[in-house]
Amino acid sequence: MELTYQQNNDTFVHLFSCCIPVKGYQRSAIYDIQREDIELVPNTMIEFLNYIHGKKRSEILKEFESDKTAKDYLAFLEKKEFIFYSPNSYFPDIPPKSINEDTSSIYFTTIILSQFIRDNIDTAIKNINELGVKRLHFHIDNEDSMAIIKNILELLEYSRITNLSFSIPFQKIDKKIYQDNRLKTIYIFNSPKKRIIQNKEVSNVFITSDGLSLFLPKFGLNTIDINIGTYNIAKNYNLSLYKTIFIDKEGVIKFNSLDKENYGNITDSLNDLKTKTIKKLSKIWNIRKTEISPCNICEFRFCCTVTYIPKRKNKSYELECNYNPYTNDLN
Repeated sequence: MELTYQQNNDTFVHLFSCCIPVKGYQRSAIYDIQREDIELVPNTMIEFLNYIHGKKRSEILKEFESDKTAKDYLAFLEKKEFIFYSPNSYFPDIPPKSINEDTSSIYFTTIILSQFIRDNIDTAIKNINELGVKRLHFHIDNEDSMAIIKNILELLEYSRITNLSFSIPFQKIDKKIYQDNRLKTIYIFNSPKKRIIQNKEVSNVFITSDGLSLFLPKFGLNTIDINIGTYNIAKNYNLSLYKTIFIDKEGVIKFNSLDKENYGNITDSLNDLKTKTIKKLSKIWNIRKTEISPCNICEFRFCCTVTYIPKRKNKSYELECNYNPYTNDLN
């Protein structure tokens, strides 16, 4: 995006439509969904931004000529290219719902590989393909995972998967697997030290903790996702859970590793998955973060992907998160 500097006093101040201000309880954020970045800012800056949007630059300069904070805010917004000046008084916002919404029944799937899954791997992969899964993660708890990964890559050769990842124990990686251009990330747990190594298009992420901790819901800056697609989903659905499933070692479909609910089994008939399972899951998908406490006052509510499951309490929904938006503390 390019900042348009037509800074005469008759121009109007506009917020770029790809820059989304989100006010939180203690602080706010500006999502730059074109650059896929986020800027944390004071709440007063968002109030100032909302106030000046659509106003003439001459009026703003006159009104805030003695206000140093306002001038600093204006300079910051210009420098970050969140605002631009134009003789036009109106520019349309991003539509509330994308016309290019993904048509898959399920988009992202995590599978805990077990003997049960391996015994039923053909059925599991067939159902995953029919559900339209694009992103697939396999967790393999085996000290010699390379042969297993190669077998899975062969089985997925003609699948719809576009983004494939694995989590495996610390071991030597066979570089032949990098030849599959759908492979994006390998998480290596129980590693002696943390590091990230790039091999072609594949990121090898070395983690010192054990494999089970990978699937415990926990907020962090690495769990936010900012782009036009995720923002549109977050405005209309629950971004963290929408079209996302976790398949345990028994093939049971859940939302995450702690979920006690059973939404079906990946070995069920395709008809049951598309009717019964999807119907159950979609009830939770439609509970937006704006309806959940404390997500509804969190500055990350439109970009958070942590699979916390909301629980109904009285007439509202609540969840427990390790991030406290009232204090900005991360536990």
